[in-house]
Amino acid sequence: MLNVAICGAGSLGTRHAQNFSQIADCEVTLVYDVDDRAARTLAEAVGARPAEEESELWGDEVDIVAVTTPTPFHHQYTVKAAEAGKHVFCEKPMCRELDQGEEMLEAVENAGITFMVGHVLRYFPQYALTRDLILDGAIGEVGIARTSRINTMPRGSNDWFADYEMSGGVTLDMTIHDFDWLLWTFGPAERVYSVGRQDMLPTLDYALTTIRFESGAIAHCEGSWADLGSFRTSFDIAGRGGLLRHDSTQMPTLTVQQRAAEGETAAVQVPESPATKSPYLLEDEHFVQCVLSGEAPSISGEEALAAVEVALAALQSNEWGGEVVEL
Repeated sequence: MLNVAICGAGSLGTRHAQNFSQIADCEVTLVYDVDDRAARTLAEAVGARPAEEESELWGDEVDIVAVTTPTPFHHQYTVKAAEAGKHVFCEKPMCRELDQGEEMLEAVENAGITFMVGHVLRYFPQYALTRDLILDGAIGEVGIARTSRINTMPRGSNDWFADYEMSGGVTLDMTIHDFDWLLWTFGPAERVYSVGRQDMLPTLDYALTTIRFESGAIAHCEGSWADLGSFRTSFDIAGRGGLLRHDSTQMPTLTVQQRAAEGETAAVQVPESPATKSPYLLEDEHFVQCVLSGEAPSISGEEALAAVEVALAALQSNEWGGEVVEL
């Protein structure tokens, strides 16, 4: 039985605690948060014990530490957990600064523990299927990708999302989902250009980032914390042989449009609506399986840090008034 400690009792800590409680061979035994009340509430909900001291996370009775704190603290808790020999699941983004991420990777490697960052978008069926279609050549060589991720301004403990120095705003906290998926699908990025309105925090944030990949593909990524409606996502992926389109406000959410060969009628548009199991549960199940088997997680620490690098380059471009940043 793997004993899991939750480090950070906010919304994502709650979600992961519930997930680990459902997974065979796992038991959530400890919850830690700097807010004692939050730790007690979550611990009671999942049948765990609230930790009175941070040091309890590193005790012999803990096998896995799930780091679900605000972003700036991912580094310190991951390094401490690794040094204590604990396997670590860390929420995205991996870190706030690149040097923090490099220290995390070094600590994980030295400890020889299983480490995974929660880039959950890879487990959403429409995104996973779209990547498979692209790699299988369903729409030929891809030239342009457009992604959009729209939400209201989130609130966390002490309103930390609205603190740009802590959260990195919409780009580092939310659009990084799309950055990771694009890197996973199209390979390394070579330059980034971005314009945004992080100056309007804490009321709202918005950024539009353009990425040129070494493969030649170009992506335009929109992230918004300026909406007042429901959360929504969309993308259009255009290739020489067709278009892949997703819109979370539609059912089905994924449409495949293939170009006709010369002299032929265009193929019928094929809607896809994959059956879903919670992507958050899928990623936690995968992590646990890796801990038990010793296999490497499908999301490596290096990949997670590459997504942070793109996000930080976008922030730098924003701060410099839209200058291109070479990677």
